[in-house]
Amino acid sequence: MNTNSSFFVYALPKSNSLGHYVKDKDIAHGLKKVVDAFEKNFEGYQSGNIQLEIFYKKDNEQELVLAQQTISKMNIFLGLPVHTWENSGYEYLKSAIRWESSSKSIFDVLDYLAVHKKELLPLFHFTVLQFYHYGTKITENAQITYIVDSGKLFIDLYMILPYSSNEERMYQLIASLYKELPFKLNPKNFRRLGPKNNRRALWKLDDETQQLLESYLI
Repeated sequence: MNTNSSFFVYALPKSNSLGHYVKDKDIAHGLKKVVDAFEKNFEGYQSGNIQLEIFYKKDNEQELVLAQQTISKMNIFLGLPVHTWENSGYEYLKSAIRWESSSKSIFDVLDYLAVHKKELLPLFHFTVLQFYHYGTKITENAQITYIVDSGKLFIDLYMILPYSSNEERMYQLIASLYKELPFKLNPKNFRRLGPKNNRRALWKLDDETQQLLESYLI
């Protein structure tokens, strides 16, 4: 990356802990739209381990039976859990178990949960996440965590646009992502990464650049 040039950075505010909500009742369908958009507009990707966690109450007999069935199936599908916490009966928090796998993807997990849903805890008892790097091995242009939480899909996104901020193709890329992603990029979340006052840092966009950017987000 040329340190004398400026680039656009898209980052969610710290107050947004989960990310953009994808309004699609079919979580796998919504997720595929997101993945397809990033694979089309960035050079490639590398993914991290899948993480799956379940939460359940031990004092609810029906829920406990489903939890035990879920644990047995996840042990076969993902291997033994990496973390277990059981409520001793004196705390409000639910018991929790977490698995990780390097051989399964978030799509594999969603397919498995859909096929076996009658034998498992309902989806709102699950948290599933996977971290992806988009870009080349030299430059990671996007760091994205796909999160399924409480039965909903969220996209936690940090993105450095791979072209200089004065290039037309950079605006075209933003416009393409805006149209193809199943959630709306917020123009107020863009910053300029580049030099100013002998410093290289993230800066708020000037009014002219902000207006130009927003003209592409239609």
